[in-house]
Amino acid sequence: MPEPLSISEHWGELAEDRTDQAPLISLSTALETSWLRQGIRRDAFLGELLKGLHQRRLVPLLAMLPRGWRLAPAALPERLRGIGSLLEQGLVSPLLLGALADDLQHLIPHPQEHDSRLDGLDRWCARDISTPAGVPLPLPQSLQGWQDLARQLDEGDRNSGAESLAGPLPEQSLGSLGAGLVWRNHGLQALQNGHCRSANRVMAQVFNALGANGLPSRSGAASEPYQFEGMDRPRQLVAWLQQHGWHCRGRIRASVASFGLGASCPSESGVWQQIPLAVPYRTGLMRHGLEIESLLPHCSLELELQPPEGEAPVLMQYYQGTEGLNGWAPLNDLERPWQNDRQNGTVAYPGEAFEDDQLGLALDLCDLMAAVHNSTASDGHLRFGGYGALGFCIDSTALLEQAMTGRSNLFPLTLGGLWRERLGLQLEKLLDAGLRPGQPGDQEDVVSRYRQALEQLPQDLSVQGEACIRAEARLIRCQPRHSPFLSVRRLNGELM
Repeated sequence: MPEPLSISEHWGELAEDRTDQAPLISLSTALETSWLRQGIRRDAFLGELLKGLHQRRLVPLLAMLPRGWRLAPAALPERLRGIGSLLEQGLVSPLLLGALADDLQHLIPHPQEHDSRLDGLDRWCARDISTPAGVPLPLPQSLQGWQDLARQLDEGDRNSGAESLAGPLPEQSLGSLGAGLVWRNHGLQALQNGHCRSANRVMAQVFNALGANGLPSRSGAASEPYQFEGMDRPRQLVAWLQQHGWHCRGRIRASVASFGLGASCPSESGVWQQIPLAVPYRTGLMRHGLEIESLLPHCSLELELQPPEGEAPVLMQYYQGTEGLNGWAPLNDLERPWQNDRQNGTVAYPGEAFEDDQLGLALDLCDLMAAVHNSTASDGHLRFGGYGALGFCIDSTALLEQAMTGRSNLFPLTLGGLWRERLGLQLEKLLDAGLRPGQPGDQEDVVSRYRQALEQLPQDLSVQGEACIRAEARLIRCQPRHSPFLSVRRLNGELM
């Protein structure tokens, strides 16, 4: 059985694979080659590579490493040794993900005092945005102000050198890196320029702040609703944009998750080879007598706001994120043609696009879910904004899809029964306190859809019988239709 992250020899046969710009090398090959070049012990080499990574980012990386490269728990930071022991010999599963998500809130000590940096509710409601120097700037209230602030943030990014992380590596820096693997995608550009990325970032927080207007008043909250072009809800703003010539649509999106990690290594000729990263997992489903192995997806509601005159679109996504926030975030990706190209099939879009009234309903549901999830995390002092316990990105997207269409196309779904009950109780608490989800006249429908989604959304912690057939169908529907990974091609039936 090949490694789960093995690359197909057929990747590169199509022009849209763009292997001339981004030649690929598998993680296992890159590790073996780089280790031999370094001429040091394998464990010492891997230890050097991991030094620069934040501890939280090591968790998904532990699951990405080939089986022969898993670190012994003693070589990990103390707080990660328990998780390291679980992952050292095998792959994660939906059941393990669900258990970790629940127990993580109890195993890691909670902060003794309220810290807004950890509070998803405060971050969702924020009416400012920080410069690279950490200076908060108020959110704009008009399209012109939005563009002005985006230019200011872009200039600050360029002055701070932040943009160099995505761009080609300066020639004089190559020698300092040696001949080994690095945890960044050197040589790749971002999908959009710096100004567009700043514009996406600002507009994402505009949508968060507008959505937070529906919350009941709370201590320390602003007394007046935040407005943008005179609108005080995301649904109203999108309708206003459409009246002014914008084309707006939302799509359920699924791609291979890399948790923000990238990796590359130079070839002998000095060309940067890109290393596709993903988290392999055991699905708990069987095919031809064997358990299916797959790659964890990243899922979200992708929102595309296309201005008139053919300008670059505003790209955002709604999901429960590792950043500790349930809400909108910019869709500021590097150009990884093997993972996040919106045209070449490496991003799956199961289901139909949401437009007009359907898009408005989706935006109202995003507002309601963000209010319930972020306030649940805040009231319970949950770690990482409740990430995992209140659902991963897959669960938050699937809840939205279930509420919109009465079904979901995503797998695996791990939101546990206890946390569904807590979300339901929080919803009732907020409604009693004066939560105003959606527009007058539509509020009952929005609330009813969310309640039903909590009750009816499938759960993939342990499935059997006919549920396996439905679960496998969801697994297939959220796979990319084109991918370099052999595991994806196998699931799509290309290797049968």
